[in-house]
Amino acid sequence: MTDPADGLSAGETLLLDRLTASLRGVDQITLLLGSGVTAGVIPRVHGVLEIADSFAAGRNDDGALERALEQARSELVGARPIDVYRAYRRVFTDWVSAGAFDVIAQQAVLKAYAAPDPMESPLATHGLGQRLERGVGEGVENDRFSWQLPRGVQALGHLLAQVPEAFDHRVLTTNFDPLLEIAIRSARGRAISLPLDSRGAYGSAGAADGAVRVFHLHGFWRPTLHVRGPRLLHDPARITDNKQLIAATADLIRGDTICVLASSDWSGTVSAALAAVARTRPVRVLWALNDPDAATALSTAEHLREIIGVPVECFPGVDSERLFPALAERAEVPVPPRATGLRHRVRHHSWERQLVSQPGTQPPRDVPGLLLQLERRFGWINQQRGTTSPIRLLWPVRLRSRASVIHMVQAFVAGALARLGVEVRICIDDVGSRDIDVAAEFRADLERWFDHTGHGAVREFVSLTDFLEHVQSQPADTSPEALLRPTDPWSVARTFYGEHNPSLYSLLAAVKAVPNLTSWDELEQNAWPILQSVLRTDANRLLTPLTLWPYLNSMLLESATNDVLTLGGRDEAILWAQWRQTFGFGPGHLYNPYIKSLKHDAHMLRWSSEEELRRHLHSTSELPGWDAEGSYVPWLFQNAMLLPGYLNNDPVPESGDFALDSWAAFVAAIQDDRPVLDQLAARVTDLFLRP
Repeated sequence: MTDPADGLSAGETLLLDRLTASLRGVDQITLLLGSGVTAGVIPRVHGVLEIADSFAAGRNDDGALERALEQARSELVGARPIDVYRAYRRVFTDWVSAGAFDVIAQQAVLKAYAAPDPMESPLATHGLGQRLERGVGEGVENDRFSWQLPRGVQALGHLLAQVPEAFDHRVLTTNFDPLLEIAIRSARGRAISLPLDSRGAYGSAGAADGAVRVFHLHGFWRPTLHVRGPRLLHDPARITDNKQLIAATADLIRGDTICVLASSDWSGTVSAALAAVARTRPVRVLWALNDPDAATALSTAEHLREIIGVPVECFPGVDSERLFPALAERAEVPVPPRATGLRHRVRHHSWERQLVSQPGTQPPRDVPGLLLQLERRFGWINQQRGTTSPIRLLWPVRLRSRASVIHMVQAFVAGALARLGVEVRICIDDVGSRDIDVAAEFRADLERWFDHTGHGAVREFVSLTDFLEHVQSQPADTSPEALLRPTDPWSVARTFYGEHNPSLYSLLAAVKAVPNLTSWDELEQNAWPILQSVLRTDANRLLTPLTLWPYLNSMLLESATNDVLTLGGRDEAILWAQWRQTFGFGPGHLYNPYIKSLKHDAHMLRWSSEEELRRHLHSTSELPGWDAEGSYVPWLFQNAMLLPGYLNNDPVPESGDFALDSWAAFVAAIQDDRPVLDQLAARVTDLFLRP
């Protein structure tokens, strides 16, 4: 075994010896950690100020906030970063609101969070620049595999999870991020976040037996049950000489050995709290410095001794990224590689040739089996809520002048599920439409495609306009179930807009008026496309949640909520995520694969002849990246040619003696100069246009 001290500085080796002796003895250690512990992934003061500048640059105030910040900077040339931070907070309070700078701090914390699928993130329904409330913040923390953890924090999480008694089941930190808690939970421990308010109170830590209490001395990044108010983080101008906060911090320091690490103690509250403790009992203070200079460590130790009143050992050149892994090794606490979960959906075309559509392969005869094969073979996404097999399907479809091939593909799946006994309701969103002929032709197309795989199975068409008129004509339902999930648009609006209070951007993304982007960089890069979308999108899209959700709620009043499955496109995920955040646990969702670069109104999705589709296919196949997964040609082949054949157990299509049983085979046929693009055009057009 290698010596754990290998690669450590002299200061780290000495501090490691001191801590190891405390772990092996009867001493308890109180850890008091500063921002340097998470600085590898969470911006420090300078980075937070850059986020604030970006916020100000995008604010619609004719540059007033930017000028005010510039004025504050000009008055503090050469000042400490913390002094500039104080000035920025004051400007934000004066020009925006009392808690405005908390939003900047939250964005800084989220720099360490990267969900593999933004559509699945709790932030999918939350606008950037909007304050995160407790529920959303807790949801983001619970998605612990999406957080970046520095190596030192990860090792400390395992130490606190496996030998919590050595640290008195507690750790104190001036940080406002949740990375310590996430590290402890990732190590299968329990952690409770306890931020102190401006008076030093932290509420109740009841029912916390065995859990590690993480006390956030200067506030926390999200609201908690006992700290709400207009501010989450303490005002730096009010931290210094805050006697209540100092006394509360001193009361939390219970250990015989106190280790201060990665803290500059710019406010002086840490040293003041240690002085209060030293006046009541003997303590041993170990103070780690990032500065490697030994002379600086000696002078700092003398200065701290004068303040605290007892000798202080200072250790130069200490980096938590090295110290905590070494301490875990000394304590014989294993720190395995961190599991990160599934990050990407990977397609294996060689497997598809064997598994997707070989001759003789039959679709499952049960609903769960069919849903599983849609995921595995064709890349559909099934988000099943609960364990009950879906017995009802809600397929909401916006009425358009003409149905598209996306509708056709969705109808194939709806028909196949209906054939297996699922009760299918096709809800036509015809709110605001008065063209009876268009509605009849649209429904006829859906019926025809449904029957191709449904073979005459029962389905029910529902006009959303008729449903809403019926609801408005009935007395209000005041049952507890109806109050929880109302069926009238006004009650839905009051719950969604009034109580849930989504950001305007997330609402526009949910109704597909703007692209759903989840980072500042993406928003800045797509500013013009977003503006174009806002300018050209009809305002009636905003009615979707207020008209569609009442119908879903009416279905959920009929029986258990987890037997319902909705059918739609992947870009509707945020709409249903907002429903869940508004009304709680509910139905599952089935999404067809996304077509890159094409929206529902594109003419390439609703051609009028085989020749027209053939022209689309040939011209598209000459473009770079035409064969990438999700592009037009592979999407049509997989979903409009292979899928219906699979659902009906039809023979595999062939080109001469060449079986077109996977996308890889289709590409190989093109390279062999076989006319498979024409064959695709003929087969798909036959399904799309056949009377």
